[in-house]
Formats: sequence, C-alpha cells, structure tokens
Amino acid sequence: MNFDPTLILVGMALLFAAFVKGASGLGFPLIATPTVALLLDIRIAITILLIPNIVMDVAQVFRDGFPFAILRRFAWFFLATIAGVFLGTAVLVNLPLWVLNFCLGTMVLVFVAFNWLKFEFRITPGLEKLLSIPVGFISGFLNGVTNAAGPALAIYLYSLRLEKRQFIKSIATIFVFTKLSQLAAVSSWNLFNASTLMLSLQVTLFTLVGFYVGIKTQDRINQQTFNRALLILLFAIGVALLVRALTQP
Repeated sequence: MNFDPTLILVGMALLFAAFVKGASGLGFPLIATPTVALLLDIRIAITILLIPNIVMDVAQVFRDGFPFAILRRFAWFFLATIAGVFLGTAVLVNLPLWVLNFCLGTMVLVFVAFNWLKFEFRITPGLEKLLSIPVGFISGFLNGVTNAAGPALAIYLYSLRLEKRQFIKSIATIFVFTKLSQLAAVSSWNLFNASTLMLSLQVTLFTLVGFYVGIKTQDRINQQTFNRALLILLFAIGVALLVRALTQP
C-alpha cells in the first residue's frame, strides 16, 4: 500500500479507536471497521480487526486476575451471545445494514437522553436473570452483523451499575467470547490466509500504542468522570450510527 492521505487517516483512526478501547472497554470495532473499509472490502476489514480486538480484550480481562465471578455471573449471557454471533454472521450479506444502524443509533441516543434527563433505568438482580439470555443473543447478533455490539452491551452493563474496573473487565470478558465465536464464524468466508493474517498482526502491533495510552488514562479518571465520559462516547456513537444509516446506499 502507498502512504496516501486515506492510509494516514485510517492509521490515525486505528490509534484513536485503540485509545478509546483502552479507556472505556469498547468502541474499537465501531470506529475501526468503517475506516478500514475505506481501503479494504468490509468482510476483510472485519476479519483483520478480530485479532487486535481479541488481544486487547484479553489484556483487560486478566488485568485484575482471572474473572471467576464474571464467568459465573454471565454464563448464560455468554452462551446466548455465541448463538447470536453465528446467526448474525449468517445474515450479514443479506440484511440492509442501514436499517440496523438506524435502529441501534436511535436506541443509543434515547438511552443517553434518558440518563441525562435523570430518567435512569436500573437493572435489578431479578431482572438481570430475565434479561441475560435475550440481551446476550441480541448483543451477539449485532456483533455478527455489524462487528459493533458495544453500544447495546454498554447500555446493559451500565444499567447494572457496575464499578468502573468491573464494567471494563465484564465487557472485555463478554467480547472475548463474542470475538472468538465470530472468528470461527467468519472462517467460512475463507478470508484467513497468509496475507490477511500478516495484516491483522501488523494492525495489532500498531494499535497497542493507542491501547496502552487509553489504559493509563482509564486509571486516572474517577467513577463519576468515567460514567459521564461513557455517556458522551455513547452519544457520539449513536450520532455516527444514524449518519451512517442515512448516508448508506
């Protein structure tokens, strides 16, 4: 590839996406996928971004020790997510993505608006048991179709009122299951060859710089600032999804 302006833009977007991932636990595929798709086929873009995403998620999962409590708490969520990923990947080539992006963007903006207006929705332990399987399936389905389940998953975990480090550890653990399932699902595309694997490894090494800076930023912010920043990030993501939906052919 030549170092043209588009390539530089994609590189900057990857670093920023990795920074956001390190600081908040989400946002990497949502930012990185459409920008990498400026250079490559969307399916190749999704494929090469899987490995860097898994590496960053694993780092966040084991940052405070093995996630025994999270694995117990979200066991049914994980299973439902895996099923959703395979179904979402199966319909990826047929579903009008603008419809899904529009609905997801609208849902995110409504959630943010309700929180900013202090109409906060809190998921109780009893309600969590009822929502675990359907939300897990929806999260996996969205990831299979768009490679970006973060917004819906963040809304769910935010409503559980998890502490900052627990939020990031939980979302990273769920993403590991999601991305490994997606890795198996996209293998049917026959896109993992020597070329795409090498490109994926190069992207992984490149993005670790932004990810490390994001991790250090996360350590310096308190819980209230983290919650506020997360809502701002979700708002930006919601707007981006709507813009993408309304400008897609």
